[in-house]
Amino acid sequence: MTKLTHLTLNTGHLTRTSREDVDQVVVDALLPIVDADGGPIPGIPGWYLDFMRPLNPDRSAPVNGAAFFQIADQPGRSPLPAVLAVACWKENMAPAAWKQIIQGYTVLEPALRSAGIWRAPPPAHPRHTPWLVVALTPFIALADAENAKAFGDLERAVAWALAL
Repeated sequence: MTKLTHLTLNTGHLTRTSREDVDQVVVDALLPIVDADGGPIPGIPGWYLDFMRPLNPDRSAPVNGAAFFQIADQPGRSPLPAVLAVACWKENMAPAAWKQIIQGYTVLEPALRSAGIWRAPPPAHPRHTPWLVVALTPFIALADAENAKAFGDLERAVAWALAL
């Protein structure tokens, strides 16, 4: 059975979950948002997903295997996301996907240290795909506790929706 490795950079917390741990109804609700590269999050009013995908060499089409996404309190690519995440489901995309999330995370180091949510990242990406690596930003404070908790389940559901 394939398991998703979910690493939170700020805490070092690592979980492994199977596809069966995410209700199909939830994945089905996320698929239109994934296909549209973003939109409002079902069940979490006032919060949005936005996606970016690597492009092929001539930049004419996305490359399958990894995607960056953010959770923010505004639609589109937010300068103030609460969560940054990269999902990777193809081994050949793992090095570039890892580089993307680590760059996004380390540029925030001073602000994360000030907020008390910095932890040095591990030296390498999770060993096997699929994996999901997330970084909480200082703007996670904009989310109430219930929504912030729901983001973890949402992140895993998004990763499985992307990997379909």
